[in-house]
Amino acid sequence: QPEISNQHLCTMMVSIRRNSSGTQSTMRVTLYAAILAAFALTAIYLLSDTSSSTAVSIEEEEVSPQKVMMTTVRKKTATASKSSTIADATTTTAAITEDYERDEEGGDLMTITQGSITYKSTTNNSPQQLDYYHCGPHPTPLQSQHPQQPSSTSELILLHGAAFTKENWKTSGILDKLCDINNNEDGGDLSISAWDLPVSATGVELRDAFEGMVDKGVLSGGAVTFVTPSASGKALTTLVESVIGNEEEQEHSELIVMVKGWISVASGAVLKTSDEALLKYVNDGVPVLAIHGDQDVMGKKVTERLVELTKAKGVELEGRHPVYLDSPDEFVMEVIKFMEDNGL
Repeated sequence: QPEISNQHLCTMMVSIRRNSSGTQSTMRVTLYAAILAAFALTAIYLLSDTSSSTAVSIEEEEVSPQKVMMTTVRKKTATASKSSTIADATTTTAAITEDYERDEEGGDLMTITQGSITYKSTTNNSPQQLDYYHCGPHPTPLQSQHPQQPSSTSELILLHGAAFTKENWKTSGILDKLCDINNNEDGGDLSISAWDLPVSATGVELRDAFEGMVDKGVLSGGAVTFVTPSASGKALTTLVESVIGNEEEQEHSELIVMVKGWISVASGAVLKTSDEALLKYVNDGVPVLAIHGDQDVMGKKVTERLVELTKAKGVELEGRHPVYLDSPDEFVMEVIKFMEDNGL
């Protein structure tokens, strides 16, 4: 075999190394490309999954019942008052609208419902609970925003004496009789609430409870007719006493703002109230009905004082001190007649 020179051998080795180097470079490039492709595919998959999840979340949010309800409330609020904006729609407005829509859809206005609210007392700066019964129409959103505007709905609030609770209005059948007025023939325009407000409540505490009921959509915020048996009359007498001697308060009297009519049932606090305070009912044009039982000596004195100072209509029924429980039918008749005669 021919001899291979050293020079030729060196040339062959250099050529082999170059080919090997070129092959390795090609393999590295191919490997890098494969790795980059894998990363790219992974990224695309992850981004696609995230976008899909986001789309599902957005879709779920758009059909959320809460979102639908608030959107409806905002539209209704904007329709009722052009000055209102979507941002002004609140949870309270939502509750009022929901109750009003239920009434409009033909809910039974004679049905008695039970509820409870928590309101802040300005007397002791602490939350207070108030249980109540209610029947009749709820205030419309427009009534709640403009409580001083005339409304076709009348509102009646029943308080209770020291030995009783709101339950007595129900068990006696009086609450049912009053609620029965809201039948289809009469149009269902009487909203009735029986409160468990303590008989120790003053006029200030009555106002706090009143505002709490307005905030929760039970009352419209306009003036109402109060029924105050026995010790609960303190709330009405101290309410008017709080504005006596205060010129600024008298110009914007809470008596006018809150009280449209007063039905006193042997409210003993009347006997301890000043003439000036009671005369304010006449001066502010608030009609008064004074009821007592024919067996109640103290109750008769209350009626006589109210007739003398407030131009009240005096009525005597058969019964004891809690005469509304002894003569429930006659009592209901007198209440309704008084409200009708005075446009309450």
